[in-house]
Amino acid sequence: MITTGTMRVAAIAAALLGLSAATARADECEAMSKSVKTLIDKMDPAAKGGNNPARLCAAFGEGLGLMKSFRIVVDECLEEGDERTKVLAGLDRSIRQLQTEVDKSCE
Repeated sequence: MITTGTMRVAAIAAALLGLSAATARADECEAMSKSVKTLIDKMDPAAKGGNNPARLCAAFGEGLGLMKSFRIVVDECLEEGDERTKVLAGLDRSIRQLQTEVDKSCE
């Protein structure tokens, strides 16, 4: 079934964020990034869903939502440039991969 590795990509991307905005905005962006990263790190679909396929699919759907939330935070917080483009592209790939797996496995 679906692996949790794809969701962990978003957590790794959080470590790569070099938020270089104004101090107040940087603090706010850092706080939001940490909050979403913490939720992603705690997310364990296998533990949450157990052997129940419907619950497992719901847990992976929740993880997908967290990844999309993290993408929004990154989009708002990173300044324009190559690093932002690279991070957003990586998140978009991870989201598409997980969405494809959820679509195949959770009909």
